[in-house]
Order: sequence, then structure tokens, then C-alpha cells
Amino acid sequence: MAAIQKELNALGKLNFVVHIYNAEEKGDPPYSEQLTKVVADPATCTIHYHWWRMMHGEVVNDEDVSLKLHDVEIVATMSFDEYLKKLDKEEGPTPDGDRGYYEKFDPPLFMVMVRISDEDETEFSFTDAKQAGRVGKAMTQAVQLCGGKTGAF
Repeated sequence: MAAIQKELNALGKLNFVVHIYNAEEKGDPPYSEQLTKVVADPATCTIHYHWWRMMHGEVVNDEDVSLKLHDVEIVATMSFDEYLKKLDKEEGPTPDGDRGYYEKFDPPLFMVMVRISDEDETEFSFTDAKQAGRVGKAMTQAVQLCGGKTGAF
């Protein structure tokens, strides 16, 4: 838990661009996000943090979050590109047989995805794949020790 707290607090502000291409829009909107005040509490198996995110020049998240590790069903570490491909497979083809949409993250982003249920998941973002891997391993171990699950995504 201490490793998770240390790594997440060290992230700082992430600035990135998402290149969007679809039938309705094309563009390169800037994004920023930051985790602060991360506290990993082994006694309650909870990670508390403040999450701030700006999209298209507007703050869309500015909230305190608590993640209860015993409720976790899946922990997965991957690039955001891999994540989008997996979501495409889960959702299946669009009615016209073509997704018609593409996103690319610049710089490339990596994530530790923590899924509580089909409707509730948290993604921790990283620009460094090795750092994402370290946090993913530590998160998996913490979830297992807290009685949660770490099934496949």
C-alpha cells in the first residue's frame, strides 16, 4: 500500500492531447489530469485521493474519491490504445459494421484499470509504462490481500 501511495503521489500533473477522428468531429483537444492527496490505508483497505481533470478547457472532475480494494473485481495494466481495442471487442460491431471512430493519445498513455463492476471502474493514468507496471503489480497484490479479485479484463 505504501508503494501505491508513493507512486501515485509522485505522478504530478499529466498533460496530453487526444487526437479524435470520427464522422462528426475531428480534432486534437488538450486534456490535463492530476491525482493529489493520495492516502493508501491498509487498515481499511481503501485508497483515498483527489482527482482533477480538465477536458476541452473545462474542468470536468474535481472530487475526492475512495477506492475500496475489497470490492475490486478486475485489475489490469495496459496502454490506453489496448484498452480502447478491448472495449471495442466487448461492445461488438456498430450497426453499420464500422466503428467510425479513432482516438490516439499523445504522448502515449498507460493505465492501471481497477473495475468494481460493469458500471464502475477507475483508471490511473501514466506516461511511463514501467511505472504503470509497478503500480499495477502493487495494486494487484493489495487487492488480493484485501479480499478483492483480480480477474482478467
